[in-house]
Amino acid sequence: MHPLAAICLVFLTGLAWMGTILTLLVALAKTRRRPPADVRSRKIQGADERESQTSLGAS
Repeated sequence: MHPLAAICLVFLTGLAWMGTILTLLVALAKTRRRPPADVRSRKIQGADERESQTSLGAS
């Protein structure tokens, strides 16, 4: 392989990884900034499930 082609491939691979990491960081920052409105207003379902399982086990 020509040395210049190898250098270009390494450079392009680095750009691709940088784009991937930046995309993931932006997505993470967006999710941490504000959660969706329906998540904040909904009741926690885990507690309801635990209560129903406890009542099923008790009877």
